[in-house]
Amino acid sequence: MSTLSKNDSNPVYDIVCAFKLLLNKSEDNAPASALYTQTIISKLRSIFISEAISQVFAYFCLHGSSTAWVLQCELNMPEATVYRALKRLRAIGVLVPALKVSKIKRSKGGPRPTVWALEDALPNEVAEALRIHYKLRPPPEKRGYNIHTPRRKAP
Repeated sequence: MSTLSKNDSNPVYDIVCAFKLLLNKSEDNAPASALYTQTIISKLRSIFISEAISQVFAYFCLHGSSTAWVLQCELNMPEATVYRALKRLRAIGVLVPALKVSKIKRSKGGPRPTVWALEDALPNEVAEALRIHYKLRPPPEKRGYNIHTPRRKAP
């Protein structure tokens, strides 16, 4: 049996250290500690229930915030999968809506994208998510309208 060594080739060591720090928060009160541990395990089970939710969670841990479109592009995931993962992470309290993307000129309407964020996300992380969202948007001809076609005038 091998022991855990502190090196880059064994990420299990980092996981164990992180869990020790996380679970030692309430060691003074044994009943509260047991309840806290069960809560942590329950939340982790909800996060790691699927590969998609795990990937979206990891993305938010690294970047702090994102839109569904950015997640689709960056993680190469179908739209429905991204929205299911966002719904699950919001339901367990991991994500909060941080910002609604404003209406774009010449937009035909429809729902406005939301920037989702971890509760402790910094304003610059939210701004960066919005910047990436606009950068990754498809060109106008792929969005359902053509900016070069003049609008018809009412008779």
